[in-house]
Parts: sequence; structure tokens; C-alpha cells
Amino acid sequence: PPARSPVSTPVRKVVVTGPFGAGKTTFATTVTQGLGDGTLTTTETGVSDETAALKSSTTVALDHTSFLVPPAPASAWAPTRVTLFGTPGQERFAFMWELLAQNMHGYLVLVDASRSTSIAQAADIVAAFARIAPRSPRLVAVSRWADPAGTRTRLAHLLGTSPAALVPCDPRDLDQSTTVLRLLLDGIHTLEGLSAPAAPVGAEA
Repeated sequence: PPARSPVSTPVRKVVVTGPFGAGKTTFATTVTQGLGDGTLTTTETGVSDETAALKSSTTVALDHTSFLVPPAPASAWAPTRVTLFGTPGQERFAFMWELLAQNMHGYLVLVDASRSTSIAQAADIVAAFARIAPRSPRLVAVSRWADPAGTRTRLAHLLGTSPAALVPCDPRDLDQSTTVLRLLLDGIHTLEGLSAPAAPVGAEA
């Protein structure tokens, strides 16, 4: 196989969060299988409460994987190694959110637009992460979104975020998941450029 392009940028830490059943482990699995050169580490256990009707297992500590994100044409950044951490979605494991958010460069909030409970829980998570990391770039990746054009403003209001932060994404789809990661890396790169110290007057370019 052809050699991978050299990576000239530092590793970026990205956190994927969201309510129970929003697709966080699915997203991590998709990008691991499509972009990764390692394996996904997950800490799932069986569900014994009322949420078992939605899925049979849940993440109780974290998901972790690493992969190389290729830039889109004309991107300002080179192929970038991402180390991704997925949080638990249930509120009783929320203490992990702040731990996993330490030193992250940006984060994704996943939400299932077809379930009102997922939207309400995602709004709480958006607010929590806004307190934990107010300066970190954020995107809200929305699955099962029947009418993005017609409901964008209302959904953004319900989630407590900007309409521009909402991106349709089926976490099972590699192309859509990669697009979301590229958009987040665009934001990370832009923020880093804005916060970089200016060159001294008279310094060589």
C-alpha cells in the first residue's frame, strides 16, 4: 500500500459526547474502521435500568481511538493525527466529562433529533461543556434529522447553541463522520491561528 502522507501537525485531542444512545461509540467505531490504524478501546457494560429499551449496553468510562484525518482540498492544515475520547452519556457518569475534557482541542456533541429526550439531554450536555471548556471549538452532530433546513433555528435554540454549529451526521457513515471531523479541525486550526503570538516587527517571514 502507498505510504501515508507525513504528519506535520501535533496530535489533536477531540472529545465526543452526547446523550445515551446518540451514537458516540458508533461514531468512534466508524472512524476507527475507516481512518484508523489501531483498534477502538471501549468500556461498555450491560444496561439494567429503563434505558435498556433503547440499547443493551452503555459506555461507563470512555471510548478511545486514534486515527489520521486527511484534509479536504485547499485546507489550511496537513493530515492530522486525532486521539478521540468518547464520554459516557448517562448523567450518573458525568464526572467523567470534566476529566476527559482536560487538554482537549475541540469537541463534538452528538444528538438524535428524532427523540425529544435526546435533545433535552444534549442541551444539558452542551451547557455543561460550555462551562467546562468555554473556549474550545464545538460542533453538534445531528443524526436522524428529517428537516435540517426547516428546523435548524428551532433545534439550535432547544440545544442552546448557534445554528451554524449544527451539522447533519449519521455516525454510521464514514464520509459524514469525516466531514464533521474536518469541520472541527478547521475550527481548531483557526482558533490556534488567532491565539498565536504575532511576529515581532522587522522579523523575517
